[in-house]
Amino acid sequence: MPPLILYGDKLSVPVTREFKQLVNISIAAGKFILIHPHYTLIREAMRLDVIEDVQLEDFEVHTWQFEPGEIISFEMQEVLFFYALLELSCRIFLCDIGDDLKAMAIENGDTNEEEFCRVRSFYLRQAGDFLQNMKNSFAGKHEFEKLVAKIEQLNMSA
Repeated sequence: MPPLILYGDKLSVPVTREFKQLVNISIAAGKFILIHPHYTLIREAMRLDVIEDVQLEDFEVHTWQFEPGEIISFEMQEVLFFYALLELSCRIFLCDIGDDLKAMAIENGDTNEEEFCRVRSFYLRQAGDFLQNMKNSFAGKHEFEKLVAKIEQLNMSA
């Protein structure tokens, strides 16, 4: 995973092929999240305002403008959204929602079981590293700590 560069409350990341994959899988998972609010975890995340559809669209437009070799910068609101999206996406892949997602993707012909498992494994490893880097970088920042508290609340309730 590329190194994170902090400038005050801004986060800059060198765009690599792996980073683009992480972002693209996160966006796809985010779209799945937003159209499936019937799952308890997703409903609770929305109730806690952990993720919102407008933010996903803005994040998608912003991130798709950058190619490998460039540097992408995120304002604090985007940092918070990206962190929440990564957290929630990882949780989906690790529970029964991920099983439903896999079944839908296979049924639609988007992938097969082996490829889905490979992509999920890649994603969880990359996202875990990125989440830890973000956590280390933004620890102590009030807005970030507030989001982490919401995510902990989500963990306890769903």
